Amino acid sequence: MGANVLGILNTVSLVRAGNYEDYQDITLDYSEIVVTGHNKYSMGEIQEMATGLLIDGLQEPLIVARVENAFWLVSGHRRIAGIEILISEGHEEFKNVPCRYKEMTETEFRIALLTGNTFNRRMTDYDLMVQAQEWKEVLTQARKEGLLKLDKGERVRDYVAVIMGESAGKIGTLEAINNNATPEVKEQFQNGNMGITAAGAAATLSEDQQKEIAAQAAAGLDIKTEEIKAIAEEEKGKKKKTAEERQQEQNVSDTDTSEEEKANAEKLHVLKMLGNYYTWMNEEEKGILERILEDCKRRKREYSLPED
Repeated sequence: MGANVLGILNTVSLVRAGNYEDYQDITLDYSEIVVTGHNKYSMGEIQEMATGLLIDGLQEPLIVARVENAFWLVSGHRRIAGIEILISEGHEEFKNVPCRYKEMTETEFRIALLTGNTFNRRMTDYDLMVQAQEWKEVLTQARKEGLLKLDKGERVRDYVAVIMGESAGKIGTLEAINNNATPEVKEQFQNGNMGITAAGAAATLSEDQQKEIAAQAAAGLDIKTEEIKAIAEEEKGKKKKTAEERQQEQNVSDTDTSEEEKANAEKLHVLKMLGNYYTWMNEEEKGILERILEDCKRRKREYSLPED
């Protein structure tokens, strides 16, 4: 991969190890800390966090980024939520919050936020799907800003896979689910009623078929991936047959062609069919066709206009 991705991977490694040496210490009023909408993960046990802070205090500073003179929270979302509870209960001593900050662009902030979430959370496959999409968006933006340059033959997906520590194939499947699965299938995928392979196979089906499969999964039925793939193959066969029928209808129309044109189209269809099955002809049938060909050539010569 290009050398420019090394900086991103190095940041990933440092954050994963809890190393924030290039950040500066600062104390902020809790109201100055901006919790952006980029953090899309649910947070549980906030009241328990508040109780723990009341007993033990804030053991580690929050990590923030200064983006255009505003302090955006990178790491410590549950702790800031716990602090807000304590302040609402009258514990003013938590109003001033020790933090560590670094100047960042919005894209750099999103990379830092994603990095923390990538390695500090236990991920389900659904979580990985959400995060893979986030990484794709932020790396695509980084590419536009010149922070990331792809070498020939590389895709943003390849970088996402390296950063997340997953195979490119799995990232591709998660991307397909995110782009093509219906909300019903995604819900069952999120709830754990459908695995990644089943959800990936379901995402290839029509909307109605996906809803039906999702309903079966929601009802507790064990939907096998092989069954979904069989449905997908059957659907492909129907689409192929329909396309062939449309072609035949185009060749032989009951309303838009003359009798002569229809007859010629029928002849052309027969010739095409012969092209598909000629290997099964015996010598007698081959001889008949050769005589027909010679007769056609003779009649063409007889009916052709004389040359000037």
